[in-house]
Amino acid sequence: MHSFPMSLIALKRVDLFKPVPTRTLDAWVQGFHPLQREYRKGRFLLVQGKEYTDLCCILSGEVSAEIQDYSGKVLKVETLKACEAIATAVLFSPDRLLPVTVVAQTDVSTLWIPRKEILRLCGMSSEFLEKLLCDMGARLSFLAQKIRFLQFNTIRKKIAEYLLIQLRDQGKADATGTAYSGNAFRDVRGDPASPVPGFSELCKENVIQAEGKTIHVLDPARLRQIAEEEE
Repeated sequence: MHSFPMSLIALKRVDLFKPVPTRTLDAWVQGFHPLQREYRKGRFLLVQGKEYTDLCCILSGEVSAEIQDYSGKVLKVETLKACEAIATAVLFSPDRLLPVTVVAQTDVSTLWIPRKEILRLCGMSSEFLEKLLCDMGARLSFLAQKIRFLQFNTIRKKIAEYLLIQLRDQGKADATGTAYSGNAFRDVRGDPASPVPGFSELCKENVIQAEGKTIHVLDPARLRQIAEEEE
């Protein structure tokens, strides 16, 4: 009876390799040895700005992908769990530079596979190639949705911050039902006749109410909470 190597058993736990016939995977891993690495909670697996040359697959545990700006502010992009591969699209991008830092949220076990071996498997298995392309497409769709959400969230924050400043200047920072002229609000809304993403949602949530050129703040506490939310 044929006994499969531990690396093959580990590969079959990763979603990316599950469609590949076992015989094909077995023949593939005969040519190299995937590297297994363990990381303790809080350790960096990958660092933003560094070149990504080997595909990292999570066998157990959970990691987060984070972006840090020049001011030191950290934005969590997504959480990745066991059986997922990290940044497949980056592995085949022109410069292969990581846009995120990947941090272990728990103790993590990983499997690392050289880029050239991933290309070799693409030539051996159409099932793998299709799964890889689907994974890349799913990542791009997710990031596009994330960007749209962040843009929307930023607009909400700006509106909330603007309104709170108006209330503060009127000396009514905690007043419910405070009204003020919407003429100044054109700085945020642009054309008053044009709907702004985030503004109508605040109305639907009963945080504010618009009547012509007048804005009523119905829930200053909620408005302050929105202004203080992390982007």
